[in-house]
Amino acid sequence: MVLLYLRALGVSFILVAGASTAFADKPQVDCSKKSLAQAVADAGTGESIVFTGICAGPIVVKTDGLSLTGAGNAVVDGGGKDAITVAGAHQVSFKDFEVRHGKDGILGINGAHVNLTGVSVHDNGLFGISLQTGSSGILSGVTITGSGVHGLDLETGSSATITGNFQSTGNRVFGINANGSSLTFATANVTVSGNALGIQIATAANAFINDPATTINVTNNQATGLTVVSGAHMVSFGGVINASGNMVNGVSVNSKGGLDLDAGSQLNLSGNGDGLVVQESSVMTVFNIPQFSGANGFSTINSHNNLRSGIRVQTGSILTLSNNAKIISTLNAGTGLVADNGAGITLVNTSLTGNLDKDLRFTFGSRADVQTLTLGTYSCDATVLVRGSGINCPH
Repeated sequence: MVLLYLRALGVSFILVAGASTAFADKPQVDCSKKSLAQAVADAGTGESIVFTGICAGPIVVKTDGLSLTGAGNAVVDGGGKDAITVAGAHQVSFKDFEVRHGKDGILGINGAHVNLTGVSVHDNGLFGISLQTGSSGILSGVTITGSGVHGLDLETGSSATITGNFQSTGNRVFGINANGSSLTFATANVTVSGNALGIQIATAANAFINDPATTINVTNNQATGLTVVSGAHMVSFGGVINASGNMVNGVSVNSKGGLDLDAGSQLNLSGNGDGLVVQESSVMTVFNIPQFSGANGFSTINSHNNLRSGIRVQTGSILTLSNNAKIISTLNAGTGLVADNGAGITLVNTSLTGNLDKDLRFTFGSRADVQTLTLGTYSCDATVLVRGSGINCPH
Protein backbone atom coordinates (compact mmCIF):
# COMPACT_ATOMS: atom_id res chain seq x y z
CA MET A 1 0.00 0.00 0.00
CA VAL A 2 2.85 2.34 0.78
CA LEU A 3 4.47 1.60 -2.58
CA LEU A 4 1.23 2.25 -4.42
CA TYR A 5 0.79 5.47 -2.51
CA LEU A 6 4.30 6.58 -3.36
CA ARG A 7 3.76 5.70 -6.99
CA ALA A 8 0.53 7.65 -7.03
CA LEU A 9 2.26 10.53 -5.35
CA GLY A 10 5.08 10.29 -7.84
CA VAL A 11 2.70 10.41 -10.76
CA SER A 12 0.93 13.32 -9.18
CA PHE A 13 4.22 15.14 -8.69
CA ILE A 14 5.27 14.58 -12.29
CA LEU A 15 1.96 15.89 -13.59
CA VAL A 16 2.15 19.02 -11.47
CA ALA A 17 5.74 19.68 -12.46
CA GLY A 18 4.88 19.26 -16.13
CA ALA A 19 1.98 21.71 -15.85
CA SER A 20 4.21 24.23 -14.07
CA THR A 21 6.76 24.05 -16.85
CA ALA A 22 4.16 24.40 -19.62
CA PHE A 23 2.66 27.60 -18.23
CA ALA A 24 5.82 29.28 -16.93
CA ASP A 25 6.38 32.85 -18.10
CA LYS A 26 8.76 33.16 -21.02
CA PRO A 27 11.89 35.31 -20.65
CA GLN A 28 11.56 39.01 -21.49
CA VAL A 29 12.44 39.80 -25.09
CA ASP A 30 15.34 42.25 -25.32
CA CYS A 31 15.19 43.68 -28.82
CA SER A 32 18.91 44.44 -28.83
CA LYS A 33 19.44 40.65 -28.79
CA LYS A 34 16.31 39.04 -30.22
CA SER A 35 13.63 39.78 -32.83
CA LEU A 36 10.24 40.69 -31.39
CA ALA A 37 8.70 40.00 -34.80
CA GLN A 38 9.98 36.42 -34.64
CA ALA A 39 8.85 35.97 -31.04
CA VAL A 40 5.34 37.09 -32.07
CA ALA A 41 5.34 34.80 -35.09
CA ASP A 42 6.32 31.84 -32.87
CA ALA A 43 3.82 32.61 -30.08
CA GLY A 44 0.97 30.28 -29.20
CA THR A 45 -2.64 31.12 -28.45
CA GLY A 46 -3.04 33.18 -25.26
CA GLU A 47 0.69 33.75 -24.85
CA SER A 48 2.09 36.86 -23.13
CA ILE A 49 5.26 38.56 -24.33
CA VAL A 50 7.06 41.27 -22.37
CA PHE A 51 9.67 43.21 -24.34
CA THR A 52 12.08 46.08 -24.00
CA GLY A 53 14.28 48.17 -26.25
CA ILE A 54 13.78 49.46 -29.78
CA CYS A 55 12.15 46.65 -31.76
CA ALA A 56 12.07 46.59 -35.54
CA GLY A 57 8.79 46.20 -37.41
CA PRO A 58 6.90 45.10 -39.33
CA ILE A 59 5.25 42.84 -36.74
CA VAL A 60 2.25 40.75 -37.77
CA VAL A 61 -0.08 39.26 -35.15
CA LYS A 62 -2.16 36.29 -36.29
CA THR A 63 -2.52 34.52 -32.94
CA ASP A 64 -5.65 34.88 -30.80
CA GLY A 65 -5.21 36.07 -27.24
CA LEU A 66 -1.66 37.34 -27.70
CA SER A 67 -0.54 39.99 -25.19
CA LEU A 68 2.35 42.39 -25.85
CA THR A 69 3.56 44.48 -22.91
CA GLY A 70 6.41 46.97 -22.88
CA ALA A 71 8.90 47.17 -20.03
CA GLY A 72 11.05 50.28 -19.54
CA ASN A 73 11.92 51.92 -22.86
CA ALA A 74 9.83 49.76 -25.20
CA VAL A 75 9.39 50.89 -28.81
CA VAL A 76 8.20 49.31 -32.04
CA ASP A 77 9.73 51.18 -34.99
CA GLY A 78 8.08 50.48 -38.34
CA GLY A 79 10.95 51.71 -40.48
CA GLY A 80 8.47 53.04 -43.05
CA LYS A 81 6.36 49.85 -43.21
CA ASP A 82 3.24 49.07 -41.19
CA ALA A 83 4.70 48.84 -37.71
CA ILE A 84 2.15 46.39 -36.23
CA THR A 85 -0.62 44.58 -38.10
CA VAL A 86 -3.27 42.51 -36.34
CA ALA A 87 -4.54 40.25 -39.10
CA GLY A 88 -7.84 38.69 -38.08
CA ALA A 89 -6.69 37.75 -34.57
CA HIS A 90 -9.09 38.18 -31.62
CA GLN A 91 -8.57 39.31 -28.01
CA VAL A 92 -5.14 40.75 -28.72
CA SER A 93 -3.82 43.26 -26.19
CA PHE A 94 -1.05 45.88 -26.35
CA LYS A 95 0.12 47.72 -23.25
CA ASP A 96 2.68 50.36 -22.27
CA PHE A 97 4.86 50.92 -25.33
CA GLU A 98 5.48 53.30 -28.24
CA VAL A 99 4.78 52.73 -31.92
CA ARG A 100 6.54 55.04 -34.37
CA HIS A 101 7.86 55.60 -37.90
CA GLY A 102 5.51 53.19 -39.62
CA LYS A 103 3.52 53.61 -42.77
CA ASP A 104 0.62 52.90 -40.42
CA GLY A 105 1.36 52.64 -36.73
CA ILE A 106 -1.16 49.96 -35.68
CA LEU A 107 -3.37 48.37 -38.31
CA GLY A 108 -6.29 46.01 -37.58
CA ILE A 109 -7.75 44.12 -40.54
CA ASN A 110 -10.11 41.27 -41.38
CA GLY A 111 -12.19 41.27 -38.20
CA ALA A 112 -9.32 41.73 -35.78
CA HIS A 113 -10.00 42.75 -32.17
CA VAL A 114 -7.37 44.60 -30.14
CA ASN A 115 -7.22 46.16 -26.67
CA LEU A 116 -4.82 49.12 -26.38
CA THR A 117 -3.79 50.48 -22.97
CA GLY A 118 -1.13 53.10 -22.33
CA VAL A 119 0.10 53.02 -25.93
CA SER A 120 1.75 56.06 -27.56
CA VAL A 121 1.56 56.13 -31.35
CA HIS A 122 3.49 58.91 -33.09
CA ASP A 123 5.11 60.08 -36.31
CA ASN A 124 3.64 57.52 -38.68
CA GLY A 125 3.27 58.22 -42.40
CA LEU A 126 -0.45 57.58 -42.95
CA PHE A 127 -2.57 56.58 -39.94
CA GLY A 128 -1.61 56.34 -36.32
CA ILE A 129 -4.18 53.62 -35.61
CA SER A 130 -6.45 52.24 -38.34
CA LEU A 131 -9.18 49.63 -37.90
CA GLN A 132 -10.49 48.28 -41.20
CA THR A 133 -12.70 45.53 -42.68
CA GLY A 134 -14.86 44.80 -39.65
CA SER A 135 -12.16 45.15 -37.01
CA SER A 136 -12.68 46.55 -33.52
CA GLY A 137 -10.72 48.02 -30.65
CA ILE A 138 -10.92 49.31 -27.09
CA LEU A 139 -8.59 52.24 -26.45
CA SER A 140 -7.65 53.55 -23.00
CA GLY A 141 -4.78 55.85 -22.10
CA VAL A 142 -3.84 56.13 -25.78
CA THR A 143 -2.07 59.10 -27.39
CA ILE A 144 -1.68 59.64 -31.14
CA THR A 145 0.43 62.46 -32.58
CA GLY A 146 2.06 63.51 -35.81
CA SER A 147 0.30 61.19 -38.27
CA GLY A 148 0.64 62.02 -41.96
CA VAL A 149 -3.12 61.62 -42.52
CA HIS A 150 -5.44 60.65 -39.62
CA GLY A 151 -4.72 59.91 -35.98
CA LEU A 152 -7.45 57.31 -35.35
CA ASP A 153 -9.05 55.96 -38.53
CA LEU A 154 -12.15 53.71 -38.58
CA GLU A 155 -13.46 52.43 -41.88
CA THR A 156 -15.35 49.64 -43.69
CA GLY A 157 -17.65 48.59 -40.88
CA SER A 158 -15.16 48.75 -38.02
CA SER A 159 -15.71 50.02 -34.48
CA ALA A 160 -13.85 51.50 -31.54
CA THR A 161 -14.66 52.26 -27.91
CA ILE A 162 -12.65 55.02 -26.27
CA THR A 163 -12.47 55.01 -22.49
CA GLY A 164 -10.25 56.78 -19.98
CA ASN A 165 -7.80 59.38 -21.28
CA PHE A 166 -7.33 59.70 -25.03
CA GLN A 167 -5.45 62.32 -27.07
CA SER A 168 -5.10 62.79 -30.81
CA THR A 169 -3.09 65.90 -31.63
CA GLY A 170 -1.03 67.41 -34.42
CA ASN A 171 -2.19 65.06 -37.18
CA ARG A 172 -2.14 66.38 -40.73
CA VAL A 173 -5.82 65.74 -41.56
CA PHE A 174 -8.27 64.34 -38.93
CA GLY A 175 -7.60 63.63 -35.29
CA ILE A 176 -10.38 61.00 -35.42
CA ASN A 177 -12.07 59.81 -38.61
CA ALA A 178 -15.03 57.40 -38.37
CA ASN A 179 -16.18 56.63 -41.90
CA GLY A 180 -18.97 54.08 -42.32
CA SER A 181 -18.11 52.73 -38.88
CA SER A 182 -19.06 52.99 -35.20
CA LEU A 183 -17.45 55.01 -32.40
CA THR A 184 -18.39 54.96 -28.70
CA PHE A 185 -17.10 57.19 -25.90
CA ALA A 186 -17.55 55.66 -22.42
CA THR A 187 -16.30 57.39 -19.23
CA ALA A 188 -13.76 59.05 -21.51
CA ASN A 189 -11.68 62.22 -21.29
CA VAL A 190 -10.85 63.05 -24.91
CA THR A 191 -8.64 65.81 -26.31
CA VAL A 192 -8.44 66.34 -30.07
CA SER A 193 -6.44 69.44 -30.95
CA GLY A 194 -4.04 70.97 -33.44
CA ASN A 195 -5.22 68.86 -36.39
CA ALA A 196 -6.51 70.14 -39.73
CA LEU A 197 -9.94 68.96 -38.54
CA GLY A 198 -10.66 67.48 -35.12
CA ILE A 199 -13.29 64.70 -35.30
CA GLN A 200 -15.20 63.59 -38.40
CA ILE A 201 -18.20 61.23 -38.19
CA ALA A 202 -18.99 60.53 -41.85
CA THR A 203 -20.77 58.46 -44.49
CA ALA A 204 -23.51 56.77 -42.44
CA ALA A 205 -21.22 56.27 -39.46
CA ASN A 206 -22.59 56.49 -35.94
CA ALA A 207 -21.10 57.85 -32.73
CA PHE A 208 -22.40 57.65 -29.18
CA ILE A 209 -21.40 59.44 -25.99
CA ASN A 210 -22.41 56.93 -23.38
CA ASP A 211 -22.57 58.83 -20.08
CA PRO A 212 -22.21 62.15 -18.24
CA ALA A 213 -18.68 61.19 -17.16
CA THR A 214 -17.47 61.69 -20.74
CA THR A 215 -15.93 64.97 -21.90
CA ILE A 216 -14.75 65.63 -25.45
CA ASN A 217 -12.49 68.65 -26.01
CA VAL A 218 -12.00 69.68 -29.64
CA THR A 219 -9.72 72.70 -29.58
CA ASN A 220 -7.54 74.81 -31.87
CA ASN A 221 -8.03 72.76 -35.01
CA GLN A 222 -7.38 74.53 -38.31
CA ALA A 223 -10.90 74.01 -39.70
CA THR A 224 -13.73 72.46 -37.64
CA GLY A 225 -13.61 70.88 -34.20
CA LEU A 226 -16.33 68.24 -34.71
CA THR A 227 -18.29 67.50 -37.87
CA VAL A 228 -21.12 65.00 -38.47
CA VAL A 229 -21.55 64.65 -42.21
CA SER A 230 -22.98 62.64 -45.13
CA GLY A 231 -25.80 60.80 -43.41
CA ALA A 232 -23.87 60.08 -40.23
CA HIS A 233 -25.45 60.46 -36.79
CA MET A 234 -24.10 61.26 -33.33
CA VAL A 235 -25.93 61.02 -30.00
CA SER A 236 -24.76 62.40 -26.66
CA PHE A 237 -26.44 60.88 -23.62
CA GLY A 238 -25.38 63.26 -20.88
CA GLY A 239 -21.84 64.00 -22.05
CA VAL A 240 -19.99 67.29 -22.49
CA ILE A 241 -18.56 68.57 -25.79
CA ASN A 242 -16.26 71.60 -25.55
CA ALA A 243 -15.30 73.19 -28.87
CA SER A 244 -13.03 76.22 -28.72
CA GLY A 245 -10.48 78.00 -30.85
CA ASN A 246 -11.35 76.17 -34.08
CA MET A 247 -10.78 78.47 -37.03
CA VAL A 248 -13.86 77.68 -39.15
CA ASN A 249 -16.58 76.05 -37.00
CA GLY A 250 -16.70 74.68 -33.50
CA VAL A 251 -19.26 72.00 -34.49
CA SER A 252 -20.91 71.42 -37.86
CA VAL A 253 -23.68 69.06 -38.96
CA ASN A 254 -23.66 68.77 -42.76
CA SER A 255 -25.15 66.90 -45.72
CA LYS A 256 -28.07 65.11 -44.03
CA GLY A 257 -26.13 64.50 -40.85
CA GLY A 258 -27.73 64.34 -37.41
CA LEU A 259 -26.74 65.33 -33.88
CA ASP A 260 -28.82 64.68 -30.74
CA LEU A 261 -28.15 66.11 -27.27
CA ASP A 262 -30.08 64.20 -24.60
CA ALA A 263 -30.03 63.58 -20.83
CA GLY A 264 -28.55 66.91 -19.81
CA SER A 265 -25.79 66.96 -22.43
CA GLN A 266 -23.75 70.15 -22.76
CA LEU A 267 -22.39 71.65 -25.97
CA ASN A 268 -20.06 74.57 -25.17
CA LEU A 269 -18.80 76.68 -28.08
CA SER A 270 -16.38 79.59 -27.70
CA GLY A 271 -13.67 81.36 -29.66
CA ASN A 272 -14.41 79.57 -32.94
CA GLY A 273 -15.14 81.09 -36.35
CA ASP A 274 -18.83 80.14 -36.15
CA GLY A 275 -19.92 78.29 -33.04
CA LEU A 276 -22.45 75.79 -34.42
CA VAL A 277 -23.47 75.29 -38.08
CA VAL A 278 -26.33 73.00 -39.16
CA GLN A 279 -26.74 72.91 -42.94
CA GLU A 280 -27.60 70.96 -46.10
CA SER A 281 -30.80 69.21 -44.91
CA SER A 282 -29.31 68.15 -41.58
CA VAL A 283 -31.14 67.73 -38.28
CA MET A 284 -30.19 68.61 -34.72
CA THR A 285 -32.39 67.83 -31.71
CA VAL A 286 -31.81 69.03 -28.14
CA PHE A 287 -34.00 67.56 -25.41
CA ASN A 288 -34.19 65.94 -21.99
CA ILE A 289 -37.12 64.13 -20.39
CA PRO A 290 -35.90 63.42 -16.84
CA GLN A 291 -38.45 60.69 -16.12
CA PHE A 292 -37.03 58.73 -19.07
CA SER A 293 -33.34 59.72 -18.99
CA GLY A 294 -32.92 59.74 -15.22
CA ALA A 295 -30.94 62.97 -15.57
CA ASN A 296 -32.08 66.25 -14.10
CA GLY A 297 -31.27 69.61 -15.66
CA PHE A 298 -31.25 70.90 -19.20
CA SER A 299 -29.55 69.74 -22.36
CA THR A 300 -27.83 72.96 -23.38
CA ILE A 301 -26.11 74.73 -26.26
CA ASN A 302 -23.95 77.51 -24.86
CA SER A 303 -22.36 79.57 -27.65
CA HIS A 304 -20.39 82.69 -26.81
CA ASN A 305 -17.46 84.85 -27.89
CA ASN A 306 -17.22 83.32 -31.35
CA LEU A 307 -15.72 85.38 -34.16
CA ARG A 308 -18.85 85.23 -36.35
CA SER A 309 -22.26 83.75 -35.49
CA GLY A 310 -23.05 81.77 -32.39
CA ILE A 311 -25.44 79.41 -34.23
CA ARG A 312 -26.32 79.14 -37.94
CA VAL A 313 -29.09 76.88 -39.30
CA GLN A 314 -29.50 76.96 -43.07
CA THR A 315 -30.28 75.23 -46.40
CA GLY A 316 -33.34 73.26 -45.32
CA SER A 317 -31.94 72.09 -41.98
CA ILE A 318 -33.84 71.76 -38.71
CA LEU A 319 -32.92 72.64 -35.12
CA THR A 320 -35.49 71.51 -32.53
CA LEU A 321 -35.49 72.10 -28.78
CA SER A 322 -38.06 70.38 -26.57
CA ASN A 323 -38.77 69.73 -22.90
CA ASN A 324 -35.72 70.42 -20.69
CA ALA A 325 -33.54 72.05 -23.34
CA LYS A 326 -32.08 75.51 -23.79
CA ILE A 327 -29.81 77.75 -25.85
CA ILE A 328 -27.67 80.58 -24.55
CA SER A 329 -25.99 82.53 -27.35
CA THR A 330 -24.29 85.75 -26.33
CA LEU A 331 -21.28 88.01 -26.92
CA ASN A 332 -20.61 86.68 -30.41
CA ALA A 333 -19.02 89.07 -32.90
CA GLY A 334 -21.74 88.29 -35.45
CA THR A 335 -25.33 87.17 -34.85
CA GLY A 336 -26.50 85.08 -31.90
CA LEU A 337 -28.70 82.78 -34.04
CA VAL A 338 -29.24 82.85 -37.82
CA ALA A 339 -31.97 80.84 -39.60
CA ASP A 340 -31.67 81.09 -43.39
CA ASN A 341 -32.75 79.50 -46.68
CA GLY A 342 -35.64 77.29 -45.61
CA ALA A 343 -34.36 76.42 -42.14
CA GLY A 344 -36.80 75.24 -39.45
CA ILE A 345 -36.37 76.27 -35.80
CA THR A 346 -38.22 75.32 -32.62
CA LEU A 347 -37.05 77.25 -29.57
CA VAL A 348 -37.76 76.81 -25.87
CA ASN A 349 -35.89 78.28 -22.88
CA THR A 350 -33.67 80.28 -25.23
CA SER A 351 -31.67 83.44 -24.50
CA LEU A 352 -30.21 85.49 -27.37
CA THR A 353 -28.68 88.70 -26.07
CA GLY A 354 -25.58 90.85 -26.23
CA ASN A 355 -24.33 89.85 -29.68
CA LEU A 356 -22.48 92.44 -31.75
CA ASP A 357 -24.69 92.21 -34.86
CA LYS A 358 -28.28 91.07 -34.27
CA ASP A 359 -29.22 88.61 -31.56
CA LEU A 360 -31.60 86.82 -33.96
CA ARG A 361 -31.81 86.94 -37.76
CA PHE A 362 -34.46 85.07 -39.83
CA THR A 363 -34.22 85.21 -43.65
CA PHE A 364 -35.25 83.65 -46.97
CA GLY A 365 -38.11 81.33 -46.22
CA SER A 366 -37.10 80.11 -42.79
CA ARG A 367 -39.74 78.91 -40.31
CA ALA A 368 -39.80 79.19 -36.53
CA ASP A 369 -41.90 78.03 -33.60
CA VAL A 370 -40.87 80.24 -30.68
CA GLN A 371 -42.18 79.14 -27.30
CA THR A 372 -39.90 80.60 -24.65
CA LEU A 373 -37.41 83.28 -25.67
CA THR A 374 -35.38 86.08 -24.09
CA LEU A 375 -34.37 88.31 -26.99
CA GLY A 376 -32.50 91.52 -27.62
CA THR A 377 -32.36 92.75 -31.23
CA TYR A 378 -33.71 90.85 -34.23
CA SER A 379 -34.56 91.08 -37.90
CA CYS A 380 -36.66 89.00 -40.28
CA ASP A 381 -37.91 89.47 -43.82
CA ALA A 382 -41.31 89.02 -45.44
CA THR A 383 -40.59 85.42 -46.52
CA VAL A 384 -40.31 84.21 -42.92
CA LEU A 385 -43.15 82.50 -41.00
CA VAL A 386 -43.01 82.66 -37.21
CA ARG A 387 -45.46 81.60 -34.57
CA GLY A 388 -45.14 82.32 -30.88
CA SER A 389 -44.58 85.45 -28.86
CA GLY A 390 -42.27 88.38 -29.27
CA ILE A 391 -41.39 88.30 -32.99
CA ASN A 392 -43.23 90.07 -35.79
CA CYS A 393 -42.12 89.77 -39.41
CA PRO A 394 -41.07 91.62 -41.45
CA HIS A 395 -38.94 93.54 -39.00
